Amino acid sequence: MKTPHIVFLGAGYATLSCIANLPKSIYSTARWTLITKDSIHYESILLHEVASGYKDKEILHKLEDILPKDIEIVQDCVRTINASSKQIVCERATYSYDILILGLGFASDSFGISGVSAYALPLTNYHQAKAIRAKIEANLQAYKHTNDERYLRFVVCGGGFSGCELVATLAQEIPKQAKKLGIQEAVECVCIEALDNVLPMFSPNLAQKGRAYLEKLGVRVLSASKILSVLENGVQIACGNEQGQNGPQTTLIESFCTIWTAGVQGNLVIANSFGTPKSKLITTPYLHPKPLESNDSNATKAKDSSTDIDVDSIFVLGDCGALLDEKTQRFYPPTAQLAQQQGIYLARILPSYIQQVKTTSTLESTTPLDSSAPIPPFSYKPQGTICSLGYCYGIGEVAGREVSGLIAIAIKRAIEWRWRRSIKVNK
Repeated sequence: MKTPHIVFLGAGYATLSCIANLPKSIYSTARWTLITKDSIHYESILLHEVASGYKDKEILHKLEDILPKDIEIVQDCVRTINASSKQIVCERATYSYDILILGLGFASDSFGISGVSAYALPLTNYHQAKAIRAKIEANLQAYKHTNDERYLRFVVCGGGFSGCELVATLAQEIPKQAKKLGIQEAVECVCIEALDNVLPMFSPNLAQKGRAYLEKLGVRVLSASKILSVLENGVQIACGNEQGQNGPQTTLIESFCTIWTAGVQGNLVIANSFGTPKSKLITTPYLHPKPLESNDSNATKAKDSSTDIDVDSIFVLGDCGALLDEKTQRFYPPTAQLAQQQGIYLARILPSYIQQVKTTSTLESTTPLDSSAPIPPFSYKPQGTICSLGYCYGIGEVAGREVSGLIAIAIKRAIEWRWRRSIKVNK
């Protein structure tokens, strides 16, 4: 009987949630490998606090300390996935799989805006958060030598969830750092958002509360402001509320530190391997990728023909997948909460797929993919959303009720604690 090789790609929320919920008896039924660029798991929902200097290594967790010994940890960088031959091409070696679990996370999306890649700092992983922290320190030192106020202006592009969490903690932390360096002049944090208001994922009431608190922290909120380009010395915007002779008034927000949180996409490995737009694979309710030709009518031709791919041997979790909400006919937003629930679901159904591989050379095409199948489809149950605006205030919705202030922060910290506790499966 064949011993299946189960390969996880990435060590984010989805992957660790799956592993934490697997029954211990399952490890003897297969060979297990986790391939990751770094040998750590970092809490990506806390990257903004690392960037500001409020937190650092406490958000890191060594994989060898939390994962079962049955899982081989391979530190390598994934380049492409050859799904037709069931191989993963990495920098150091090529690996084969019988079942592949894609949880590679996300990358920054510039939307094709000029200068973003060259002059804006993304915030998608721990190393980038540390780079932002270093840039802030360098700017403060540069101001001491030049007295150029542009070094004291920090611009965050994007007024969504990540952007507002970041700009709030920057507004609290950078002035403290400046004071330690003897800088008396005021630090300015700017948040630029193309929509009419920041935090559009919340109700108008909560979004307005969030904006009011940002402004209380001293953040300059520029909503209805389209980003035209990012330059070495600032961000060029078109202000929708200010009209010039030829249309919206354009303005340069001068700064030597621009941070990009205006958009994300799936890991670029997906685009390199399957040619799908936004580096995402549209998934079925069973978290398998849909046939590639049906992902998008305008998609780039995939490197693998869908007829050559055993889609039932691949599971797509978290930011690399796009799962349709049947009720709203919209894709679920890629959140850590969604990724965790997908991981728990996969842990529940994975034994059935492993058994199928053990008894056949490949997964049968008859693997059930409809609502009448014994294997249940994935069902997402949102449990609420909390956005922290610094360490004293937050806004959110929990169990259908709006919360704000310190209670929102307390709920968020409890969620973070519960996650850290849940992933320590190697006790």
